[in-house]
Amino acid sequence: MLDTADHLRLRWIVNSTTWRPGVDEFAFVLTILPTHEREEVTRFHRFEDRKRALLSRLMQRAAIKRACASAEDARWRDARVEALDVRRTKGSKPFHGARASVAGAPNFNYNVSHEGDYVVLASETHAVVGVDVAAPGQVRRVTGGGGAERDVGKLLETFSSVLTDRERASIAGVAARDGERAGEELFRKHWSLKEAHVKAIGVGLGMDLRRCEFDIDAARSTASVSVDGKSRNDWSFHMQAFPPIVDDAVNEDRHWITVSRGPVEDIVDADGEFTETTFSRRDFSKDEWSAILAAPAPSFELLTVGDLIPIDSKDAFEAAGGVIF
Repeated sequence: MLDTADHLRLRWIVNSTTWRPGVDEFAFVLTILPTHEREEVTRFHRFEDRKRALLSRLMQRAAIKRACASAEDARWRDARVEALDVRRTKGSKPFHGARASVAGAPNFNYNVSHEGDYVVLASETHAVVGVDVAAPGQVRRVTGGGGAERDVGKLLETFSSVLTDRERASIAGVAARDGERAGEELFRKHWSLKEAHVKAIGVGLGMDLRRCEFDIDAARSTASVSVDGKSRNDWSFHMQAFPPIVDDAVNEDRHWITVSRGPVEDIVDADGEFTETTFSRRDFSKDEWSAILAAPAPSFELLTVGDLIPIDSKDAFEAAGGVIF
């Protein structure tokens, strides 16, 4: 049995559309970030994009702060949120740039995604992790307005460069049997799987996505992957609908979130900094790795912005118009 810090296997989600901050509240939350991240947020022109960018950065620092609370080094246990050393690889994979030596979490790492209504974060203590949220609006924006929004044939044509022939046939078959809406949803699942996989590895969309082919087990909300025609059972994928499915009810606004977990050896890290800083243990036996992948998937926890505010800033947050639930 591996010694794991299960409380650091985080699954966080925030609804960015229900957060409607006033000018003072938004300005205050910005001050929690270091100067360079504030500038990154304010470069976005649309306010909705600014909110997502701010929430993503706030979630990352809140997750790192939680991990650092268990760090052996008091310097990191006591570090202020804005002082945490958040960096990115050349492939834009975020990570904490200091080895914090967290008990039970030798390889604490995280990933973030935002699309549609939600900003999400997933973290792991042993495997490398990637996360992606696919929203219904993604498909409608890409395929255009009018009747095209439910045209799965058009959708498959548009994304022919990212889907394998087998995946395209599967989506087309579901659309023919169960309707365009079902075909569109299956496409979102495949898209989320591919994005979560390449984000875990750290290559973004620089990889030919047809190299990875997925088989989805809808009953268990899991999937398996083959890369370059070779089955990779050292990876696991868990999918979750949000809002959650209740009694098989149809929800047109359903987002699909995928969390991917895999071995450190697959990471693409040009500088090597992320790998060297984040992963202090890589020598897992076959049985240990099987246990890591078989660990039950945590459910996503719906948070508010108030949940992400540092304890010593909550009073000022409320004074600026924020709400602590």
